[in-house]
Amino acid sequence: MRIIKLCSVFAIICTIFAITGCANDSKADSSPSSSQGKVKLVFWSHQEDAFMNAYKKVISDYEALHPDVSIDYQTFPYDVYNQKLKASFSAKSPPDIAEMFGTWVPEYSKNGLLAEIPGSEQLQTEYYEAPLGGYTLNGKLYGLPLEFNIENGGMLIHPEMLKEHGIANPPATWDELVADAKLLTVRDGKRIKVKGFDFVSGDNITFTFLSMILQQNGKYWGEDDHVNFQTPEAQKAMSALTDLVANDKVADLTTFGGELDTSDYFFQGRSAMTYRGPWTVAAGLNTYKVKDFEYVPVPSFTTNPPSFSAESGWGIVASEKSKQQKAAVDFITYMSSNDNLLAWNQSTFTVPAKKAVAENPEFLKSNPYMKTSLDILQLGKWIGPIADRDFFFKTINDHFQLMATGQEAVEKGLQNIEKTINESQDQHK
Repeated sequence: MRIIKLCSVFAIICTIFAITGCANDSKADSSPSSSQGKVKLVFWSHQEDAFMNAYKKVISDYEALHPDVSIDYQTFPYDVYNQKLKASFSAKSPPDIAEMFGTWVPEYSKNGLLAEIPGSEQLQTEYYEAPLGGYTLNGKLYGLPLEFNIENGGMLIHPEMLKEHGIANPPATWDELVADAKLLTVRDGKRIKVKGFDFVSGDNITFTFLSMILQQNGKYWGEDDHVNFQTPEAQKAMSALTDLVANDKVADLTTFGGELDTSDYFFQGRSAMTYRGPWTVAAGLNTYKVKDFEYVPVPSFTTNPPSFSAESGWGIVASEKSKQQKAAVDFITYMSSNDNLLAWNQSTFTVPAKKAVAENPEFLKSNPYMKTSLDILQLGKWIGPIADRDFFFKTINDHFQLMATGQEAVEKGLQNIEKTINESQDQHK
């Protein structure tokens, strides 16, 4: 998840939305009138240079086309942004337009705090399923995604490392992946010096586990927004993942939870293949100045297509309480045009959420490393109705460590994960 790289993830506090009458006040006038003077919109986002520059460009263009509208663009450090958003909506003084991560949106939409985006039925055919999921409630859209937050499907590789070990091409099957990873792992005594296949990050453990279930044609959601990990598919997936550490020994837990991302270690030459999202390519090119790497497909766990689980990424929403709701929604519609999204995705090095943008040859021309991700976007499935994103991922990660180190059997670990997550799901209803 791109925001993990920016800073620590958030904890959703549902009680902030439980204020009586929060969603039941009389609706503000949503029809801005030129007779009332210039329309002023307040737009909030988190602070990330590429994102902020892209937003400023769209805002400038919009204001030039709409001289009766001015947009007050305000930014906040990520580690305070989510809390500031929640406080503003709780106090009934939110910005007219807000950037939100898709995982946050359901808490707001289900409490009636966001404006519906018109034309939901048509728009849902124009976007990929996974990024749209978090913005959808009862068939209606409450905001639009700007990116496809994909963490699976592609991996960073050092071609020269593969060649040095007699591997001519990247692995094409899961069995080949494991076999190649064993060959590529370099040890200094019992310590792993170069990991053959590093997937041990806060995001990728969970995403890989869920995707491996999907690739077996399995499911991990049961009834009443409960997860179901008591299936043969879940058992097989988790057993294979823990084996990579416990038995195959192509990765370990030594850097898990540290300050650096697994991609940082890759670009430092400490892993031969690393499972990570395409957003990491920018760090390799710009921060580490590394050029001898490629971004290639990760083979499916089965002979089925490499389906994968994904969250809804960054997008923009309009407040239901906005006195200028019509203008706010109009800006979102403008920003979500094909041309504007193409420019935004190109400049932010993000994967397009909109099909027409992803299929535009100009996008791939400007971001050739994106080909691996673009080829599988149609296989992405929304991760589902997670009530507390942090807790969900932490629960799986914590038990993965216990299972991978032999402190907990896989069957017992999956039972504990399911029980703990479902209790959390119930608490947030």
